[in-house]
Order: sequence, then structure tokens, then C-alpha cells
Amino acid sequence: MKSYVFRKVFILLSYTVITILSLLSLGGFTVLSLIGVVIFVISAVVAAKIHSMFPDRHDRPEDFKELITDGPYAYCRHPFYLSLMVNQLSIPIMLTSWPGLLAYMVLLFGWYVLIRLEEKELIEYWGDSYLEYMRKVPAILPFRRK
Repeated sequence: MKSYVFRKVFILLSYTVITILSLLSLGGFTVLSLIGVVIFVISAVVAAKIHSMFPDRHDRPEDFKELITDGPYAYCRHPFYLSLMVNQLSIPIMLTSWPGLLAYMVLLFGWYVLIRLEEKELIEYWGDSYLEYMRKVPAILPFRRK
């Protein structure tokens, strides 16, 4: 399966599942809810900013003129996915929902699958340049390797 097909289906499905389960088990509004709202807004703004770095068409590696390795991509290989993952995490926090949080944790495996599918395609397209980038920059958590 091509990563762009999986990406479109997975992101829509994961947001739907997390949101529905969180709404079905709403907790009360707490300070944690407010923290969730702040995280939601910040992560949405960050995702939009990162997305603005992409060309209009950006489903496949060949849609990019060059491999993006600067800006947020200097800190992790998938900053857009990281911002979406944080955004999804903020939903059950905002709604104080344990079932929503559990769904989020289960769906983390889908993010792993998506990243592996996409990186296989990126290696095929960019070759040694992407392999070198992989050696230098972590996939998700933006902590430098030693």
C-alpha cells in the first residue's frame, strides 16, 4: 500500500475514533481540560505552519523539489506527524476522557506503520541522502542523537 493512501485513511479514522470515544465519555471541565485546549490550539497552529512548507501537491516524494531537512525537519524527520499526534492527544485531555486516551494509545501503532511505509518510499526515492538524514535526525521525538 502506498503511504499517501494509508495516511489519508488513517488520519481521518484516528481523529474520528478518538473524538467519538472522548465525546461518549465526557468528564467534567477541569484545569486539565483547559490545558488540553491550549495544547490543541498550539499543535494545530504548528501543524498548519509545517504544512505550509509543502508544495501544493505533496502526496508522493516526487512532488517535492528537494528533501526538506531544515526548519522543524532539522529536529525530527516527521514534525508534521508529531504535531498531529500531539493534537490528537489533546482531544481526550481536553474532554477528560479515559476511553479517548486509551484509543489514542492504541492508535499510536498506526502512526508507526505510516512512518515506516513513508520512509520506505523516501529511501527508494531519495536514496543515500535520506539514509544519511535518518542517521542524523530522529524520526519523531526531537532529541539529538549522540
